[in-house]
Amino acid sequence: MNIKTRLFLIRSQLIHSKGLSPKTKKITKNIIFLIIGIIIGLILSIPFIWMFWCAFQETTNDLYVIPPKVPNFFYYDNFKHFITDTPFLNQLKNTLIIVLSSMTLNIVASILVAYGFARFQAKGKKLLFGVLLSTMMLPWVVTMVPAYILFARFGMIGTEGFPYLPLVLPSIGGSAYNIFLLKQFIEGIPKELDEAARIDGCGSFRNLIQILLPNCLPIIATVVIFAFIGTWGDYVGPSIYILNTNDYTLALGLQFLKSQTMGAIDWPLVMAGCVVYAIPIIIVFVTCQKAYVRGAVGSAIK
Repeated sequence: MNIKTRLFLIRSQLIHSKGLSPKTKKITKNIIFLIIGIIIGLILSIPFIWMFWCAFQETTNDLYVIPPKVPNFFYYDNFKHFITDTPFLNQLKNTLIIVLSSMTLNIVASILVAYGFARFQAKGKKLLFGVLLSTMMLPWVVTMVPAYILFARFGMIGTEGFPYLPLVLPSIGGSAYNIFLLKQFIEGIPKELDEAARIDGCGSFRNLIQILLPNCLPIIATVVIFAFIGTWGDYVGPSIYILNTNDYTLALGLQFLKSQTMGAIDWPLVMAGCVVYAIPIIIVFVTCQKAYVRGAVGSAIK
């Protein structure tokens, strides 16, 4: 066999070859996406890694050493000092009061409103739902000043008994975004379940509690995560309405701790506080992660 014949055969094999198998292509594609995801995740987690890195340093000067000093991850004095020598427990109590009150009102109201839009017929329902969704277009800074004026005229700012009313009362009406997610999810549940429950003697409220809510657990977990993170991480609201330092939340307490230091800021102590502050958010998200993904994707598809 001469050289020309061999080249012709090789060229024919390359042209008629099937290339990689579908399974190999899928594995290669998944590996590429995994590598890209790891790289993006590492880039986005740099601030959190630096926060943990600083929290275990012994002094602030250790943060400015080049090359960076490897922290002692068995050094817990910063965390101990933050928990025992600062008003951490009082601020945690204040934060939990606001979070639990706001979450309860927000979730209950959002479920009831979404159930009404999804299952009941009324004139102007689509118009009202459009008006509700249009409120999502307004940034919170637009309503911040009018809301402050209203709460000031009602005498709710700086009250002695319960100074958190301006932070809790807006949750009574629910959240437009949460209502939208819940409505879309409820509409995806077959109405035959409602009809079967009605035949068995279930009223509207009992149908919601015993039939729909057990099927809405994924989207409820999503709403819980949104409500918890939004309330737990709120700094602007408490900084506007809370005047007494004894009523500070953890977000305000961290800022107050940083401003209390004379001269150089004790960054390891502040970063230890930030780590403690972030732990509940991490726990909630990790616990509800699978339900959160199912609820968000399910609502989007429906």
